[in-house]
Amino acid sequence: MAGAAGLMADVTWKVLERRARNKRSDSVYEPLKSIHLPKPDNETVWDKLDNYYRIVKSTLLLYQSPTTGLFPTKTCGGDQKAKIQDSLYCAAGAWALALAYRRIDDDKGRTHELEHSAIKCMRGILYCYMRQADKVQQFKQDPRPTTCLHSVFNVHTGDELLSYEEYGHLQINAVSLYLLYLVEMISSGLQIIYNTDEVTFIQNLV
Repeated sequence: MAGAAGLMADVTWKVLERRARNKRSDSVYEPLKSIHLPKPDNETVWDKLDNYYRIVKSTLLLYQSPTTGLFPTKTCGGDQKAKIQDSLYCAAGAWALALAYRRIDDDKGRTHELEHSAIKCMRGILYCYMRQADKVQQFKQDPRPTTCLHSVFNVHTGDELLSYEEYGHLQINAVSLYLLYLVEMISSGLQIIYNTDEVTFIQNLV
């Protein structure tokens, strides 16, 4: 009897564990757990970078929107939301790997691919922000949670999602992080700002 109870408890635990794993699998970062990171003792620099490239490709670039360049918060279930901070971290991962690939001679075109993935994301965020240019001035005159820039957008269209009552869009850290990465990426040689209107908006945002 005790053995049957123990077997039932073990089966129940495995079922609960599988359900929890299925819930977690919606995350864009979940595939990292099933990928073996390179071992530094028996691989060359090229092999290590190629392994990291496969990780970035399968967990980030594969899910980047072809229209806006933003990254979805989840990869399953048809979720259309893209959050500024999530997309920034994804762009930073691609950009960091591109910097590493710059140091080797034969990068197989991966530096170009990674850099342009980061550029597309940064310009996608800029596009979403510039569609709310009037809110920047409103927030300066009346700084309230209902006059700030939105921080959640449709991943494919860049439209604002979730009202101010549904989500806390006042995220100064997200705007600051965007400006920080923008400066760092431009300093590394990426062309992100294309015209004077964008320059004026960034200056106003600062």
